[in-house]
Amino acid sequence: MSAKYKMSLLVGIFLLLLAPAAQAQEDDRPSVWLLAFGENGETRAIVTGMLDALEAYGFINPEDRSQHRGVQMIDSAENSAIRYNRSFANYEMDRVREVVADALDHEPDVLVTITAPLTQAALHATQDLDDPPAIFFAGVYNPYEAGIADAPCIKPDHVIGSESTVDYERVMSLLLLQNPDMKTVGTIHNSSDASGIYGAGQIAELGDSLGLTVEQSAVVFPADLALAADGLISKGVEAILLPMDYTTTAGLPLITNIANDQGIPVFYASIDGLFRGAAIGAGFDQWFTQGNNIGAMLAAWLNGELDLASSGISALTGEMTVGVSLLDESISIPEPLREQADMVFEMQDGEHVFNVITERAQAELMRIYYGKPEPLEARQESDRAFLAGLECTAERIAEQQAELDAMDG
Repeated sequence: MSAKYKMSLLVGIFLLLLAPAAQAQEDDRPSVWLLAFGENGETRAIVTGMLDALEAYGFINPEDRSQHRGVQMIDSAENSAIRYNRSFANYEMDRVREVVADALDHEPDVLVTITAPLTQAALHATQDLDDPPAIFFAGVYNPYEAGIADAPCIKPDHVIGSESTVDYERVMSLLLLQNPDMKTVGTIHNSSDASGIYGAGQIAELGDSLGLTVEQSAVVFPADLALAADGLISKGVEAILLPMDYTTTAGLPLITNIANDQGIPVFYASIDGLFRGAAIGAGFDQWFTQGNNIGAMLAAWLNGELDLASSGISALTGEMTVGVSLLDESISIPEPLREQADMVFEMQDGEHVFNVITERAQAELMRIYYGKPEPLEARQESDRAFLAGLECTAERIAEQQAELDAMDG
């Protein structure tokens, strides 16, 4: 046997022996799985904010970041301190449990769930496990009505997240700006989606206070949406206002096509609806900030600095972004409504452009699409204050339990 062959053989054996050790070392990295209902503007903004925070805290190598439709994403994490995977249900409710089950088969340390359906499915699948993965949720409206938690500090020990809120009163006011003489408005929601149920209830209650007749249609499957939209039109609705509901999110292009053919504007309780066919999109807009907060929570937990059992669910409230679309000429957008808009979306020279965009809205888009992660030294103090505000003291828990007891009584 030649010396050269012996050396090659020894090298080969050495690499074979080294491979399991290298694999074990890779497996020692924390495993983070991102689970989302669909890939839309809200999801991309949340993920961008989360990854920015994880990069700032050294859990993601900048080289692992990539551009996805103009938004910073991560497709793998070969050079990073975490293993990262993502899975989308593609707006299909019947795939939600499948997506969660597939992630759990890989024994992740963390599930980051975006939307209530994914969070509910993840909680249901992990609640009886002896050592469940940590669940960090975002993009969830009304986690308490959804059964994810009872109160910010009264929740499963392995669950934390950030609640999104919609100012339906403000959204409803836009209806009368679009048509001051409006008498009847229609709404569609999924009968099993807590966010949609709550939103439809708010629309009905506020509509009554404004002297509007609210025609409601509840659906079970996306296939029911066309029939629901046709039914509302047959009842003479003058506008359709859709609450935040992930079935109507998936079917928004279908609903708007049906409504636009009849000259009926569709309002959606999220700015992202503007890019999926709605004439008016207005609602919660702090997706990037919410993702950034989730990233700060996750980084603190990975560093052993955040105890999920003694930390509460956060909530973001604030200004609402209003957007109007001029893409469909059959829908009239009067000047008073345009004046309320942070964004005016239209077609110019064959391209979709913002004819009008406020400084605040533009700054938010710049953060999502073109911004760079904030350096750790610039954000660490505010992150510490944010995390400190999550602490569930005995007094805070007792106060929340008393409120729950009073409601039950």
